[in-house]
Amino acid sequence: MFAEDQARARRQAELDRLAAEQAKSEALVLAQNAQHDADVARQEKAAADQAKAEALQAKADADQARMAAEQARLAAVAQQQQLAAQVDQAKMQVADADRLRMKAEQDQAALRQQLLDQFNSILQTRDTARGLIVNMSDVLFDTAQYSLKPGAREKLAKVSGIILGHPGLKIAVEGHTDSVGGDDYNMKLSENRAGAVRDFLVAQGVPAGSVTAQGFGKTMPVADNASAAGRQQNRRVELVVSGEILGTTLTTTRTVPLGTPNPR
Repeated sequence: MFAEDQARARRQAELDRLAAEQAKSEALVLAQNAQHDADVARQEKAAADQAKAEALQAKADADQARMAAEQARLAAVAQQQQLAAQVDQAKMQVADADRLRMKAEQDQAALRQQLLDQFNSILQTRDTARGLIVNMSDVLFDTAQYSLKPGAREKLAKVSGIILGHPGLKIAVEGHTDSVGGDDYNMKLSENRAGAVRDFLVAQGVPAGSVTAQGFGKTMPVADNASAAGRQQNRRVELVVSGEILGTTLTTTRTVPLGTPNPR
């Protein structure tokens, strides 16, 4: 009986040992599984932390990009506004320039008309692209001479007074003859008559640098030399009055084109 009890006790002890080992083995497995789960959790947490950090960095980059884009937009708007202001300013400047140009042209036209009326009250004057042309007929000179008659001096003195009242005017004195007589004689006579008018104007106070004189002889008739009336029209001295204040400027000396026919 005692032996059976011992045998049962040994079997029970073995069973308990086996059960303990089984429990130990299961506990070890559980511990390993727990460690694995902990490692996985740590990895997942690290991955989550990394993802969070990357998300924060991405958000920061996005915010920075958004701020840069906003700054670029504001800069573009400012530049557009500046360009618009410059365009408006340019338009205003163009408009101002146009107004000034129109005002200057109106002033020039008014002055031209004023001078045309004043000169016409003294001597026959016409308005041309070259300027105002004041015509002194042959009757204001001694016959075949270049000395000015008293009447011519009186008229030129009045013309001088008008010219002196408008600084900046330029006067080109041009002498012309009819076709009677030789070329050299007519050229010399026209030069002397133009020179006599220039000298008188200068003596009246007109600046010498503003007055030129040139003779053209019989090369530029304005009428037919076949009649006495035509020849009288051709015998003349013309004062071409120009200048920036009139909107005309004589930049070159007038010349006669080669081959120009001379009516007789």
